[in-house]
Amino acid sequence: MNQKRILVTAAVAALVLSACGDDSGGTEADGSSEPRTGGTLKLAGNADVLHLDPSSAYSVGEYQIHRATTRNLFSQVIDPDNEGGPAIPAADLALEIPTVENGGISEDGLTYTIEMQEGIEFDAPDGPREIVAEDVVRAMERLCNPVEPSAVASYFTETIAGLEEYCTGFAEVDGTVEAIRAYIEDNDISGVQATGEHTVQFTLKQPAADFLNILSLGVFTSPQPVEYLDYLPDSPELRQNMIASGPYRIASYEPDQSFVLERNPVWDADSDPIREAYVDRIEVAVGQDAAAVQQQIEAGTVDMQFSDAVVPAAQVPALYRAQDERLVIGGDGGIKPYIVINTLSPNADGAFAKTEVRQALNFAVDKQAIQQVLGGEAVATIANQVLPPVVPGHEEINPLDVPPSGDQERAREMLAEAGYPDGVPVKLLYRETEPYRTIATIMQQDLEEAGFQVELLVTTQNAFYGEYLQNEDATRAGVWDIAPAAWGADYFGARAYLVPMLDGRTYSAGSPNFGGWNNEEFNAAIDEALAATDEETANAAWAEADRIAAEDAAWVPVAFTQTPTMHSERLGGFEFLSWTRNGDVANVWIEE
Repeated sequence: MNQKRILVTAAVAALVLSACGDDSGGTEADGSSEPRTGGTLKLAGNADVLHLDPSSAYSVGEYQIHRATTRNLFSQVIDPDNEGGPAIPAADLALEIPTVENGGISEDGLTYTIEMQEGIEFDAPDGPREIVAEDVVRAMERLCNPVEPSAVASYFTETIAGLEEYCTGFAEVDGTVEAIRAYIEDNDISGVQATGEHTVQFTLKQPAADFLNILSLGVFTSPQPVEYLDYLPDSPELRQNMIASGPYRIASYEPDQSFVLERNPVWDADSDPIREAYVDRIEVAVGQDAAAVQQQIEAGTVDMQFSDAVVPAAQVPALYRAQDERLVIGGDGGIKPYIVINTLSPNADGAFAKTEVRQALNFAVDKQAIQQVLGGEAVATIANQVLPPVVPGHEEINPLDVPPSGDQERAREMLAEAGYPDGVPVKLLYRETEPYRTIATIMQQDLEEAGFQVELLVTTQNAFYGEYLQNEDATRAGVWDIAPAAWGADYFGARAYLVPMLDGRTYSAGSPNFGGWNNEEFNAAIDEALAATDEETANAAWAEADRIAAEDAAWVPVAFTQTPTMHSERLGGFEFLSWTRNGDVANVWIEE
């Protein structure tokens, strides 16, 4: 047995599973106990948040913190008709979901008028202060600040009138508190206006059927207090002075160590349709690997996983077979992993800018072996394209005809045909945590068999994205060439995958198009989809864009993966929320 097979066998011993059953795995909240108030909810995970500022917060851990501390115009909730499936938008600070019928959306689909609740307050340092429409406008104005802009600002700049021009000007501003404040105070976004004290109006460039999903994405449109202009965006100083609007406030934050959340005294439970806030206190410990967190959950000393910590893949099969009620496998539309290819790298004379070399990488990777490391078919389905089956526009394709286990011999031939008979050197960047450590070792063997000379680079979770994949300078300098990354759905629409991940026209520092791939034919297809006035035309265009990306080998799709989560026995009300890839910290309770 070769080294790769030994690794796979060791990682997934006892992977023989019965039929998968429903998508949720384990069980959802069983309703065996009544909700209780009080107690401390304990979470543990591998890494601190990458961003805490709501303008740039864009990862699972950040969403967990903000779920408890921050209210939004619209928030993601569990679909009562499809528990364990995609989250859906619901009115939070908004009085209702806007529609044409209730006057919230204009007949031409270009104007969204949002009426907000009155009397909701910030836990401001000088005393409670009412949240008003201008606080939402300020959130949109901070979105593309020149210091820590949103990684997915393009969702908003491509839909909201005047925002692209506003952001273009903002990009030229000095990264100082004074310059940022002056730009925000002196410039307006034509498509975002406070038309009343509690009324905010969005004007679109063209109709967008998914605009409500965009408004409920992350906490980018959550009202932001004027005090945030006193600090650099997402600076250590701002992180120590976050202002709550949700049921909890940050009582203490020790970077790379812990969060403690306590009840927000100005939160009004009767006004919040999203959060029950049963527990009195939430404690979060970071810096622990998934195996250590798992042990603590099983021992009952930790209640839930934080951030990207999930059930170790090797433990999923036994828990699944036993139908352990603490295990919940939820669907979040994830592509985990996919192999990012740095098309901007100058290494090997720019080899990775060439379609033939990227296609060879697709043949070199043994997806079937990685599937086993992820936990087998109960968790992962082999992917040959970008769009998962749950997303409208998905059509099952494999345009390169790549076998599940790859074809390393064919990959070597393709490299020779591309002008690299002696192979191609490649810098493989990976995270130190599992399953990525094992995946990188498997990839190294496959790639070397295919003719690539592999240099392994290991880093931490936050540095993986912040210092490498989202660092334009590092990307363009060829500090890395390929990397196994992960993507969970921002929402379940094709735009949420194909635009931020692959539209090269928006590539810049912080972009989730980590490899900088750009293809004019692909760009034309997504433009056609976004301009479509009917679902059939849009889905056909999305499917065409998906085919182009797969055929041009934008990156190596590996698996559509569900998320295995674990919670302690003492936790009640645990239901998988795809938005946070875990249970809802604002709606679980302690049973003892």
